[in-house]
Amino acid sequence: MKVAWGAVAAHRALWDRIYAIDGDMELVQADPAGYDLYNPGGRQWWVPRRNRLALAEMMAEQEADVYAAGKGVRAGDVVLDCGANVGVFTRHALDSGARTVVAIEPAPENLECLHRNFESEIRAGRVIVYPKGVWDRDDVLQLRSFDQESGGDSVALKFPGSREGPKVLLTTIDKMVAEVRLERVDFIKMDIEGAERRALAGARDTVSRYHPRMAISMEHQPDDPEAIPAVVAKLWPELKQECGPCRWVNTALVDRVQPEELYAARK
Repeated sequence: MKVAWGAVAAHRALWDRIYAIDGDMELVQADPAGYDLYNPGGRQWWVPRRNRLALAEMMAEQEADVYAAGKGVRAGDVVLDCGANVGVFTRHALDSGARTVVAIEPAPENLECLHRNFESEIRAGRVIVYPKGVWDRDDVLQLRSFDQESGGDSVALKFPGSREGPKVLLTTIDKMVAEVRLERVDFIKMDIEGAERRALAGARDTVSRYHPRMAISMEHQPDDPEAIPAVVAKLWPELKQECGPCRWVNTALVDRVQPEELYAARK
């Protein structure tokens, strides 16, 4: 019961912070094309008009350093941001000293925002925007999303209340690494709304060759806390795995106390 109540308290504290960030946001510019520019924390972000609360949520998560596998991104790292959305973790990785971040995102609205938010970094080659989702094979699938925010966009799940969106291209992490011609991969963050285990299966060569530190979301499907560690163990049995802090995970498909992230790194 102590663990459960602690998780509920952490969940409530996170959402208190999300609402505080949301309340402090100032609209700087509204683009008739459907994008808004906000300046939370003194830094400007373009987001799809429906994404204001999702931006606050992502910023609160980075304040809490939820993807701190192996103590997080290190100076000089080559990072894969799988499920980049508008780039909040991409920015966090750059601020932590990453040499290169590949922002992997299939949703057209979020891709437009990534290009706006990282114009100078893209020109400098520090950010590579990759316009596909990651999966266990090449495919084209329907993206489902919510009218009020794009943080729940998914090709793997049909969340209650979601609607059909555009069809998007998918590929494997192994093919993407070869296509972008990365010399190495040091850190993988993966938060892709239920597609995590399929994407991990498509990263077999990358994980076995480069042994990246990983932070994998385990909150989207009820059996994620059992299934995802098993997939990671098959990719690289020598990896040390740790569960992130337990929280009350309250989503469309999961409502229970469970670890929100899996951290995996070299022993």
